[in-house]
Amino acid sequence: MAKYDFDSYTLYEIKKRNVYSVKIRVILKEQVNGDILKPAAEKAFTRFPYFCRTVAVDQDGGYIFEACNKPIAVIKGDVAVKLGTEETNGLLFAVNFEGNDIFFNFAHNFCGACGAMRWIKATLWQYLTDSGYEVDSTGIMTVDTPITDEEQAQPDIASLPEGEALGNFNFTNDSYIMINEYIARMKNPDGIDGYYPVKIPKKALMKYARANDGSPNSILAALLFKMCLKALPGESKFTCGITNNYRADVGCPETYRDMVRQMYVQYDAGMKDWSVEKLSTVTRSRMYLQMQPELSWDKCRKVEEIRRQIDAQPDLDSKADYAVENSPTTHGVPAAFNISYVGRIEWGGLAAYIDGVYTFTVSHLMIEVNATEEDFCLSFQTLRKDDKYLKEFLEVLDEEGVAYSVGELMDRKIPAIILP
Repeated sequence: MAKYDFDSYTLYEIKKRNVYSVKIRVILKEQVNGDILKPAAEKAFTRFPYFCRTVAVDQDGGYIFEACNKPIAVIKGDVAVKLGTEETNGLLFAVNFEGNDIFFNFAHNFCGACGAMRWIKATLWQYLTDSGYEVDSTGIMTVDTPITDEEQAQPDIASLPEGEALGNFNFTNDSYIMINEYIARMKNPDGIDGYYPVKIPKKALMKYARANDGSPNSILAALLFKMCLKALPGESKFTCGITNNYRADVGCPETYRDMVRQMYVQYDAGMKDWSVEKLSTVTRSRMYLQMQPELSWDKCRKVEEIRRQIDAQPDLDSKADYAVENSPTTHGVPAAFNISYVGRIEWGGLAAYIDGVYTFTVSHLMIEVNATEEDFCLSFQTLRKDDKYLKEFLEVLDEEGVAYSVGELMDRKIPAIILP
């Protein structure tokens, strides 16, 4: 087994580049009261001791976690928070707020949006309760909810079954990638990391998906492919990356930990006249083959081997170099666009108070998908300062008769992660 804490290994990549920052915006139907939010957020955060930790370096150059009894920081204003600093009491989690918005910032090494939703729901429940509302706590981890082994589980590599997946895709690496846009962003570190908030009524999209043999992921993949055909008429091949959560495959269905891998679907210009239904059917069939548990077991073993090799490096810099050079996150199949759907979240008694939920990550041309009781909330993420891609995406929605609303381009203000 790897030597250090399961949650610690992506820290080595973070030391070299800010690739694992996550920020989730929850829009409430009323303005946020910071005087109530601060103690409520502090109280709720104590329910998650596995998040209440700071980072240190041991004598062998390995990253370790140390328990922290300081409160989570609650900061006024929509700002780019610096996690791991005095500003956040050394924690890799923080809350900030502005107007009707509460922003939840965290480092991806602990959890993804799915695992973070437990903390977010607990904080919202505590805040609303302390504000005088009677909110049903069913499905919410309050400070009195016992911590279980299942929510902290990690895979037992030695116990994973052996098995070969049925079929295998040989993905090509000739998909269109927006290299010039990435380079332009690298040359201008003060440029915008933007997103457009797009809402699609849940009932309308699910009705459309059922009519076109689709799920939210497959329908969005098909629509985004059609967007690329419009925005990039000279290009011929586009690969879609779709996030797949494999916790259940490796025996940890309830864990807070982030265990995801990418599925890929490749499209080409020869599919230009295909209907969304046909594109969705093909997309779903390719996703289905890539959701085999055998692929998850293989992925888990490969991640474990990389972690062992990180342990074998002699010092912190060497560990960080090895982690970056062998990162399974950044050495996958190059994708033209990506989709990440948190999945169904039971908001319960919180639903009546929430007007929108948007996830922001370090990415370009990626759709992060959340859902309230009424809407799918899409963060249409871009590095551009114009409406290229969004304009074409909305044209496709119009052509398909999918209702939507969209806001102005906004800056994500992604949190920075500062490590020793």
